[in-house]
Amino acid sequence: MLNSLFINQQDQKEALAIERRRRFEESRKQRIFNARRRLIGVDTDALGYQVQEKHETEQSQAEQQRKFAEETRRQEQVLLLKQHEQRQERIRQENELNRFRSLHQKPEQSRDFDLFDPDGLKKSLPARLGDDDPRLTVSGAQKFDGEDLEERYRRKVQMEQQRSWLEQQIREKRQAEIDRRAAEKYLEDSLMSREHRLHQLTAQERYAREKIHEAVNEFNRRLMHEQEQQRARREREEQEDNLAEIYNNLTSDILTENPDAAKSSFGPNRVITAQYKGMSPEEIEQIRRTQELQLEELKRKRQNEANTKQAWDQLANDFDRTVTMKERELNRRRHALAEQIRHENHLQAMEQQRKLEHLDKVVYQNRPTQAYFDQFNTCSR
Repeated sequence: MLNSLFINQQDQKEALAIERRRRFEESRKQRIFNARRRLIGVDTDALGYQVQEKHETEQSQAEQQRKFAEETRRQEQVLLLKQHEQRQERIRQENELNRFRSLHQKPEQSRDFDLFDPDGLKKSLPARLGDDDPRLTVSGAQKFDGEDLEERYRRKVQMEQQRSWLEQQIREKRQAEIDRRAAEKYLEDSLMSREHRLHQLTAQERYAREKIHEAVNEFNRRLMHEQEQQRARREREEQEDNLAEIYNNLTSDILTENPDAAKSSFGPNRVITAQYKGMSPEEIEQIRRTQELQLEELKRKRQNEANTKQAWDQLANDFDRTVTMKERELNRRRHALAEQIRHENHLQAMEQQRKLEHLDKVVYQNRPTQAYFDQFNTCSR
């Protein structure tokens, strides 16, 4: 019973909130969908000028971004061209190096090629071709000291052979040094030509930038000159207008205070407000009496409003006091109802406990045996 009362209160609160949101949405629709109220106070010309100015700003930014993109693309193209030239130069140098190695650094031209020659055994001679064979050594036991009759000639031939080998090695080293210097000079010349080309490209780029900068400065100078001329013309026109206005005001009926200028052709009691110079003492006295009457009427209205407000305040206090008393009475009833529900729930819990004990001790004593489970699944039905 307490839960139902709480649910009803929640439903009432939600219904009030939904109704409040609905009224707020209806009032908001009236404000938004009213074309007259929505357009009052909006300066369409200023908004249009702002939109145009924003559009021009976006166009200038887009143009600047386009120029930056073009400059970046041009720089990337130059960089790719330089990288391609460097790659081609590196490939050419590698090809020259491989060609030099294939022509002047063959394996069979090395000094120790006889140690790694795969056809060395095929090219080798027998152990002894004769008594004058220079390959006969002491360890071969093919020829002894007493049998060597050409030792002096053999030693001379060996010395000449060593001398020829040394001269050949010196010539090869000199030729290799000459080739190395030539390769270094060629590489240095190629690097110098590439650096010269790079300086030329940099100078061209700097010249183009200077031309663009000069054109922009010239455009800005012309624009500033035009703006100065327009500002001077506007100031001259404004000065002429001010002088004309001062002359017209000095010679007008307002400053000369001509009383006849305020008379109207529509009647004797009608005046021209733009040329009116003031009221007479009788008119001022009449206005003062009227103001005193209005002041007394305002005091009476304020006194009536104060009395009405006091009556409404008394009525509101009485209503608040009545609502407070009703709310206290409702709280007392809620507490009594909650206590009654709590007592009833306690009695129901005790009754349910007794029922469960009765079921456990009396009703559920007939437990099924194994024979009860064995009777199932004994046939096809």
